[in-house]
Amino acid sequence: MSSNTDARPRTPGEWLQFGAGSVIVTVMCFPAIWMVYSAFKSNREIFRSPFGLPAEWRFENFTKAWIEGGLGALFLNTIIVTGLGVAMSVFFASMAAYAFTRLDFPGRRALARLFLVGLLLPPPAVAIALFTQLSALGLINTLWALILTNGAWTIALTTYLLGGYFRSLKREMEEAALLEGANRFQIFWHVVMPLVKPAMITVAILNAINIWNELLFALLFISDDAKRTLPAGIVRFSGYHSTDYSLIFAALTITTIPIMIFYFICQRHVMRGLTAAVAE
Repeated sequence: MSSNTDARPRTPGEWLQFGAGSVIVTVMCFPAIWMVYSAFKSNREIFRSPFGLPAEWRFENFTKAWIEGGLGALFLNTIIVTGLGVAMSVFFASMAAYAFTRLDFPGRRALARLFLVGLLLPPPAVAIALFTQLSALGLINTLWALILTNGAWTIALTTYLLGGYFRSLKREMEEAALLEGANRFQIFWHVVMPLVKPAMITVAILNAINIWNELLFALLFISDDAKRTLPAGIVRFSGYHSTDYSLIFAALTITTIPIMIFYFICQRHVMRGLTAAVAE
């Protein structure tokens, strides 16, 4: 029986990479960890020992935050806005990406570049214009204001990502479908869409995370507390004269953990979708 050889010792360069990676991971993860254990503290303890562990773990902070903040209704509003916003974004962006990569029509290149402008504009730059348009449509203080705004805002990036994936697909199956008499929409829906499923799942997950955490539009377009989403609803815990930081940390933990679990469950789909186009 042959003896096992010792593992190759790490080189100084590998130890340096390991150390640098550990520092980066620690720096990135510490704010989330600090938020979670701070949710179990009292306000006094947060100010006296901001980075220390709780002397007494106050689980009642979560119950109090859920009840006083009305987080149940906020969760429902956020799920509705996120779900419909993602569906809108992916549906229209997939058709736009297919048109830009497969169809030849006048102004195609100029229109495709115009879509990319959406990647450069920060939300505050168009906030006033969006508020004016939504007011004219009578959509202010409704969930549709957030659904349409977030769905439209993520179309540019979604189109860009899907366009790169569409360009990696070979055209043989589409050409065969054309020869058999299928129209463009049938080819798009029955031939192309099944092939880009990994990319569709990827952009849907990324858009869901972005819309779930969106704050600016939720504060600008919604004034009724019962119609706010989770990020905007947490503002309730901050008053003019005092702020209950223990409840804010508890509400932030309740808000953040579901989307973190969702991402960890779906991360293999994200990695598969992001690398599929490169692999092609």
